[in-house]
Amino acid sequence: MDSVQIAVRLKTPDPQAVTALNTIKAMRLQLPPIKLQRHELWEFDVAEGGRDTVCELVNHFTDIVNPNKQMWIFPEKNSSLAGEDKELVWVGVVVRDFSDSVSSNWTALLKRRGFPVESLRYGVLWRFGYMKDTDEALAAKMAMDLSVSNTRTGGLFSNPVSQEVSFWT
Repeated sequence: MDSVQIAVRLKTPDPQAVTALNTIKAMRLQLPPIKLQRHELWEFDVAEGGRDTVCELVNHFTDIVNPNKQMWIFPEKNSSLAGEDKELVWVGVVVRDFSDSVSSNWTALLKRRGFPVESLRYGVLWRFGYMKDTDEALAAKMAMDLSVSNTRTGGLFSNPVSQEVSFWT
């Protein structure tokens, strides 16, 4: 069984990412991210076909990737994604719901339609771009602090009661 990920993003500036970055700037942090990107992250566990099966799915279901407004890639580990400034230190954080109806509904649909998909996991990938001279460990800590809501004044991207957060590698 192969595990294949795709990252999907809007062709135009993402309003959620723009709003989140503006909110972070308003927080007046000592070292905020310079840029912020949001991607939908789809992870398919396929019994056969690997990337070819996922390409067929993407071409068949415009609810996964709408070609009129979205673009997608197979993200490579430890590489930058489209639109990322190579002069920044990038940290990826994935937010997924514990009980995820998107993943379970899509898995059931794809199995019914005869695709060799064992399971599917859906999440949101946030990519934080920090100044180049920022230590990578510090950038990772700051990104995680911004991602997990532990207080009323910190954390914007997840609720630890209903969501899991992990670094994307």
